[in-house]
Amino acid sequence: MDATPGSTGWLELKEEYRRALDEGRLDQHRKRRWSRAQEFAGWLAQDQLPGLSMDQAMALFRASGGVRTAEFKSNHPEEIRDVLDFLLYDSVKLEGRFDECAAEGGGFKLEGAGKEFVSYILCLRDPSLFAIWDNRAEALLRRVGMLAPKMRTGPMGIRYLDMLEILSQVRYHLGLADFQALDEIGYAASNRRRKGHV
Repeated sequence: MDATPGSTGWLELKEEYRRALDEGRLDQHRKRRWSRAQEFAGWLAQDQLPGLSMDQAMALFRASGGVRTAEFKSNHPEEIRDVLDFLLYDSVKLEGRFDECAAEGGGFKLEGAGKEFVSYILCLRDPSLFAIWDNRAEALLRRVGMLAPKMRTGPMGIRYLDMLEILSQVRYHLGLADFQALDEIGYAASNRRRKGHV
């Protein structure tokens, strides 16, 4: 697929997204992932974060697409609050915070949570700046020929910055308001492929 702006590939993605919206194929994904985005973002506000409960943390984890529920539940609520505070509000550069929270062996790595959860939290906090990094985002980049080999190696935080840069270009080419919309396009494209429509 040609990855240049205005190419047939971009138009096909836009059309798939429109059809998914029209046919209601995004309804469940939107409900699970984004229907409570404003409420979730409120929980993550710096002055509200110290009161985050385990039930709220589990709601965030499930909305992020997390599947290792038992492992995530083994984290103490105070530890989860500390990790989210570090991720969102520490003065360490983004790539360092991401690496510490998402990479195996990172000092702020929560049991059961990886790059999907960490990037979802960032996207909730500011969907105009931060994208979700999951298998669907990678599949979308592969589809438009923009998944660079360097995104498979090296520190996870640097790889997230690379993902952000490339996903920003995709978002621009598709004319999307924010990275929540890009997440929906990734879902629509992967859902369509699974059903054998591509």
